[in-house]
Amino acid sequence: MITIGQLAGYVGVSVKTIRVYHDKGLLPEPDRDASGYRRYGAHDAIDLIKIRTLAEAGVPLARIRDLRSADDEEFQEALREIDDELTARIHGLRATRTRLRRLAAGHLSPLPTEVGAHLEDLARWGFTPRWVDLQRDLWILVFATHPDHAITLFHDQAESLADPALPGFIRSASGFSPVVKRI
Repeated sequence: MITIGQLAGYVGVSVKTIRVYHDKGLLPEPDRDASGYRRYGAHDAIDLIKIRTLAEAGVPLARIRDLRSADDEEFQEALREIDDELTARIHGLRATRTRLRRLAAGHLSPLPTEVGAHLEDLARWGFTPRWVDLQRDLWILVFATHPDHAITLFHDQAESLADPALPGFIRSASGFSPVVKRI
């Protein structure tokens, strides 16, 4: 049996961290000796190492608490989910880093080059400057608020507008309808 200070030293956390884990229900309170001191065993050290490892991996404490009661299959599934979440965060951070590097290199447009080319296509196809500006602003908002999904959304729209008949349709329809002229 060891004290809280010894346990903290062996596992590499602070005594305060262990107390927080007790308060959050992550690590059960151990029995106390006659003097009122907590006494920990090997099982407590193993549990604390698992908690520390998950916490260092970025798993929220509330989720760690839920994982403590999970069976092996549930635990493995939770780890896969956590891995997927981390992968998505990494992708988002890489996209942010790419945008920052583009800004640092003097590319002040927050939009990828292919979106700029698409906006030029819209103007060439007969869409009004106001419509092109609205599309630009829309894509700026989409890329700013949903950077992980924005390019997929853009490609979906670009594909639907890539029909070779579209420019001719717009030109011919613009003579018939004032609504289309406003597009």
